[in-house]
Amino acid sequence: MILPPPDESSQRTIKRSRVLSYVLVAIAAVVLSLRPELLGDPQAQPWHALLHVWRIVVGLLLGVAALAVQVVVGVRWRQGLRESADD
Repeated sequence: MILPPPDESSQRTIKRSRVLSYVLVAIAAVVLSLRPELLGDPQAQPWHALLHVWRIVVGLLLGVAALAVQVVVGVRWRQGLRESADD
């Protein structure tokens, strides 16, 4: 199947979704790189363990959100192509 190139409106949407995905991935990288030791002695403060677990969860959720943005935009663009082909 050969897909036509996106129109101007779709190109803007695709570009914005890519920027949003890159930003989400960058934030995920920063969150995942946080170390509990930056906030003090991990032995003296038990909430460091929670920070360690939650930074992994939040980082993975941000990565999944970046992927979801791309999937949603791609699905909507293809649906638009199908609708325009049906007309």
